[in-house]
Amino acid sequence: MSGKGGIYLRIVVTSDSHRDSRRFFKVIDRHIKNAAIFIDLGDSENEVDMLEMLRPGVVMKNVRGNNDWSSTAPNEQLITFDGKKIFFTHGHGYHVKYGYGEIIRRAREQGADICLFGHTHTPYFEIVDGLYVMNPGAICENSYGIIDIEKSGIMAYTTKIDN
Repeated sequence: MSGKGGIYLRIVVTSDSHRDSRRFFKVIDRHIKNAAIFIDLGDSENEVDMLEMLRPGVVMKNVRGNNDWSSTAPNEQLITFDGKKIFFTHGHGYHVKYGYGEIIRRAREQGADICLFGHTHTPYFEIVDGLYVMNPGAICENSYGIIDIEKSGIMAYTTKIDN
């Protein structure tokens, strides 16, 4: 894909749809042609299950959230995407409602370049000593995240869904 600075690969990050299929699929459809991969951070079990049937060919990686009762998805994942290691989890197992120290330590143990989590429903992005840390917020509250990996580096931000 081409971005302003040249070639980039886009990751779209979602979390916490809590059965809000309309908003979940609005994000998928907005980025289906410009995202190389979608990552869902949990509490979206029903929407992720519907994705393969309704949008075949979409590449989705996901983890289970604290409300994904019947999910067989892992609690956390570490993937390498365009040479960057991405650690992601829902966040409840790392007590993210009380601070980010535990999850940042875990991401560093994994050798991650990017750490993604949800659970709090609060959009957050910061670079902590070279580690990109993002919570995309909650789909059910109109928020999600974008990560563009370019030759010049990583550009990451949270954004809103148009109603």
